Amino acid sequence: MDPLIKGLFKKFRENNELEQMKESDAFELFAANLLLRDELLDQVEMTDLLLDEGTIGVDLAFLEVNGEIVAGPADLPVVCGNKISLDVTLTLAQVKSSMSVSSAEILSFGDAAVKVLSNSVSDRYPKLSAISQALFRIYEDYASKLKGRPRVNLFYVTTASDESVNDENVRDRLSTIQKNAQGFGYIGDVSTEIYGSAKLHEASLRKSQANETVIVLEKSVNLPEMPGIGQGILGVTAVSELLKLFKNDDGTLNERVFYDNVRGFKGEDNAVNRQIINTLGTKSRSLLPVLNNGVTVVARSYAPKPGDAVSLTGYQVVNGCQTSHCIYLAEEQLGDSAQSVFVPIRIVVTEDEEVATQIIRATNSQTAVNDSDFIALTKFQKRLEDFYVLDELGVQLTYERRAGQFYFRDVTRTRIVSISEQMRAVAATFLDLPHLATRYPSQLYADVGDSIFYDSHQLVPYVASAFAAYRLETAFRTNLEPEFKPLRYHILTACKYILLEKPASKLESRHINEDGKKIVDSLRQSDYIALFRETAQKIIESAGGQIPTPDRLKRQQFTAEMITYLMRNRS
Repeated sequence: MDPLIKGLFKKFRENNELEQMKESDAFELFAANLLLRDELLDQVEMTDLLLDEGTIGVDLAFLEVNGEIVAGPADLPVVCGNKISLDVTLTLAQVKSSMSVSSAEILSFGDAAVKVLSNSVSDRYPKLSAISQALFRIYEDYASKLKGRPRVNLFYVTTASDESVNDENVRDRLSTIQKNAQGFGYIGDVSTEIYGSAKLHEASLRKSQANETVIVLEKSVNLPEMPGIGQGILGVTAVSELLKLFKNDDGTLNERVFYDNVRGFKGEDNAVNRQIINTLGTKSRSLLPVLNNGVTVVARSYAPKPGDAVSLTGYQVVNGCQTSHCIYLAEEQLGDSAQSVFVPIRIVVTEDEEVATQIIRATNSQTAVNDSDFIALTKFQKRLEDFYVLDELGVQLTYERRAGQFYFRDVTRTRIVSISEQMRAVAATFLDLPHLATRYPSQLYADVGDSIFYDSHQLVPYVASAFAAYRLETAFRTNLEPEFKPLRYHILTACKYILLEKPASKLESRHINEDGKKIVDSLRQSDYIALFRETAQKIIESAGGQIPTPDRLKRQQFTAEMITYLMRNRS
């Protein structure tokens, strides 16, 4: 392996506690971390990205529908059912850590891609087969909603030198793979890309370094001094300059800069967004400074540059996500006009998290935002974050109240608990709702939001449930059999009953603190993997001797049957 990439890989394994995982599997996750956008990575547990042992030709496979990862056909009703239009992308990758490029491996990758695109993946590889089936189920059930034919991204990852990856024979074979994929009439654009050591290094730098750019302000005024704010600027900037804030060097959209925005992009079909895009395509675009509220940028540091330019580092677009995305989508039709169309901009420089939170709430209160979008700003969330910092249970976990808030800090990624992960953990562990925990965050909050995050709730069960989920994921990284993964949230529920030998107390009861501490103490023992294995086997016993189907696991009836079985068969 290239020594530079080896060092970056070593750091990645340490940060994600993958030292005990087989090196080839860990390197595949390293590649996935570089290839996938952060908002996609946040949707899954890292070990879920690995395909079944022995899968031939493909090491990574992701089906993305409207920005959400789809693992199989069962996910489609939730992801596609209430959408007006669907944007579908399939990404396949073969990942090798060697410093040479194997022609045989490239050809094998091409053969595997053809099988995925023709829905002919062997049942011996259920994960890859499910992704392929999901793609074809989209054609079958949601063809009328497709914005266009699904895009396909094909990546071959190696640690070889530029000379090797640019070899004519290698390029020819990749070109052949691309042509074969394009031969399927129901497939849209197909891109093929090879990552050697240099490109892996560049991708790693983009992931690890703070956002930094220089933009020119057409007009600006400095705001008076304010507590907690290093610099405040009001102004207007050309669309061509604004694009520098959220475009990557390769022209793609840098979603990282929108992490602290309350809402994600609502799509081109959203009435307001459609109006913005339409305006940008007409002469009325010159009125954009008075028709649009513009964007608000919060940055960690700022420096004036010659002329009217300013340098921003560690910045986030905390308001104006819709405007920014619309401008990005309309860039081509704007053409040279991008330099003469202006957008209002507010720049706030602060390192104070509380000030940043106030800005986010204030700037997003001008438009309709669901209460659930502001969950990170509630009193309970702040108390919970502080309780994690105190670490009275000694679990060494960090609570991420606002997405991406620890991006530029040296925190072990696997020990960060997001709000969605917290919801899943407490729902499964203490609310007996493992059948709901697999749902997408927005739907999960709709289902359990009335039962969690109350000011009257004790904080210990939240931390204890997150620790249980963390230990279970750690077990899957080491010795716990991967076939138990579909049972993940049911294991959390069942493990509680096995350890406590009773239902847990209510979340607002002081007695639940003892329940939580008992769970933490038990899962801190060296034999915790054996406990999870025993728990999984008891779940299978309650199901009649086989792992339940995904559909059965999503039903409340099975959860009730499992709990009844566990209570009747207490040791």
